[in-house]
Amino acid sequence: MSQTKSRRSRTLVDREVQGGLLRKIAIHWIVFFVCNAIALTIWIRLFEQPDADWGQTFADTMQRFMPFFVITMALIPAFVWDTLKLTNRFAGPILRLRNALADVRTGRPVAPLQFRNDDFWQNIAADFNAVIERVPAVTPIAKPSPASDSEV
Repeated sequence: MSQTKSRRSRTLVDREVQGGLLRKIAIHWIVFFVCNAIALTIWIRLFEQPDADWGQTFADTMQRFMPFFVITMALIPAFVWDTLKLTNRFAGPILRLRNALADVRTGRPVAPLQFRNDDFWQNIAADFNAVIERVPAVTPIAKPSPASDSEV
């Protein structure tokens, strides 16, 4: 049971899935940032400085909205970190399931899956555990008792 409450030792458990999501979020933030800068520049040009040239309008936009741009850029690491923590809740369980399925495939004994309490897909662990108990070719490993550390 203590395994389900432990903290993750790695932030990036599935580089392919989590890296893909982080790249997507970074692209979305960059597009969001650029679109806001363009929209603000157009707004100022159309409604506040219709006679100014575009270079002057852009410079004025950057000067007026620099705090917004700085705060937006400063928030990116917080959003990336929060996204990594969230993706751990589904990438970690799937990684454990993949490893357990690889053990089944190679004929190694399989320990019952236990996900952390806040992980998604708790029902996958329960279903997998029910399957390994029913399939005769799979050798489930009994849960280790606290007094017995000799079994691996």
